[in-house]
Amino acid sequence: MKPHITILHRVRGVDVSFASHIDHSAYAVSYICTEHTRRYVPESAAMVVVLDDFTEAPVVAREFRDTFGTPERIVGLSEYDLLTAARLREEFDVAGDRPDHVRRFRDKLPMGEAIAAAGISVPAFAPAPDRYSVRKFAELHGFPVIVKPRLGAGSVGVVKVDSEDGIAALPDLTSEPYMVQQYCPDDIGFIDGVWDGSGLGPWRASYYVNNCLDFATAGGALGTVEIDDPRLVPHFAEYTESVCAALAGKTPTVFHLEYFLGYRGDGSPHIQFLEVAARISGGETPNLWRDVHGYDLIGAALDIQLGRTPHTGQLTDGLVIGDLIIRPPVTPPCTVISAHLELPDGVGPYWQQVPAAGSRIRETAGYQDIGASFRFRGSSSAEVRAAIEATAAGFRMECVPDEVSETVSVA
Repeated sequence: MKPHITILHRVRGVDVSFASHIDHSAYAVSYICTEHTRRYVPESAAMVVVLDDFTEAPVVAREFRDTFGTPERIVGLSEYDLLTAARLREEFDVAGDRPDHVRRFRDKLPMGEAIAAAGISVPAFAPAPDRYSVRKFAELHGFPVIVKPRLGAGSVGVVKVDSEDGIAALPDLTSEPYMVQQYCPDDIGFIDGVWDGSGLGPWRASYYVNNCLDFATAGGALGTVEIDDPRLVPHFAEYTESVCAALAGKTPTVFHLEYFLGYRGDGSPHIQFLEVAARISGGETPNLWRDVHGYDLIGAALDIQLGRTPHTGQLTDGLVIGDLIIRPPVTPPCTVISAHLELPDGVGPYWQQVPAAGSRIRETAGYQDIGASFRFRGSSSAEVRAAIEATAAGFRMECVPDEVSETVSVA
């Protein structure tokens, strides 16, 4: 019987080159995926099971083990599947990251505790098992505060609480683990890259053009731009190394690290920890890295979970990348009536994916398949930001809610 590998795959919108990383003729490679990601699975897969509910993934993985034997490796590329894959590795006694390691990149409470213990600046936080705990935290630190699921992702379920009335409106905090955190008004950005177990491999810092929390809750557009400011880059490098050393130690990982950026009275940058995930970024970042920087972030994540050393050479192309995501003006599911982009000559994205007239938009969460997407590259952060702003200003999309006749336009 061929050696066996099991892959949990639900990373929407990014082509994962499984066949170039795994010899499907030498291995029996079984896949657990979604309808969205089924098209990325090679035809040579030993078996494919498509799930709507990924809570059934462990059951399917056990069936694969009974059919193909205990897998040599179990791979989970989505942030939501990292802990599931780790638990299965522990259950099957398979090599790779164990749950205790993965929880530091999934559960925001022990994550923050490890960061604080390492002396890295992080806004005050505490567990929030009920509304009373949020009220006591606000009495100590003041309003506003942020309440969020400890195992959440993509800002789903994150709530900004501005007053006592906001506490009363919170969801049921006993339904899953929550935490509360002091609100930080500083700008938010992120750093993507590879940690080789002793230092940084390729990495880049970016900032959000719009507020990412507003976008997750109600905003219509979100842009990101890589940072090329030579005054900031060394600070980001030092900060990122400190975070990776505190959470990953000697274990290689890809990472998506979010930060707060403010400035002290002397003008020096003050970087604070927001959260981190041992995964490839959302949005168009993996595609942009592949297109422009020539580096496969998802391939690196795949190699690491297969027990291989990822390529860790630095990025030297000298280009700055960015992306823009624009949601429909009505809540999906909805149908696109028309879409149009008008730009000045020589300004705009190098790639775009705009829903065609008559197409339906169904997704409401995450950063893929939720509207129109654009990718940018340029010689500087300023050039890329200008192109993003011009694209956002020049894009028009009309949509109608499903089963509703009134047309709504986004401008």
